Amino acid sequence: MGDSRRSIFFDEWQACLRSHYEHVIRTQDTITEPTLRNVLLHSGLSEHDLSKLSAHVQRDDQAEDTAGADDTQMGLF
Repeated sequence: MGDSRRSIFFDEWQACLRSHYEHVIRTQDTITEPTLRNVLLHSGLSEHDLSKLSAHVQRDDQAEDTAGADDTQMGLF
């Protein structure tokens, strides 16, 4: 799709799809993931982009788990 034919809302739509994909990865939604992945690929993202996004979510989750463990050990929760 050429830039001249893109909707003025394309970037916002793609950002929304990315956010939804992050949620799907985080919640391990194996039903939604293949379809959403296909939509993201057709919207212009590459397999490499999706792999990076998935790895980013997993790193964030691991960091949150580590921080949560630290808080628990300190008796904060």
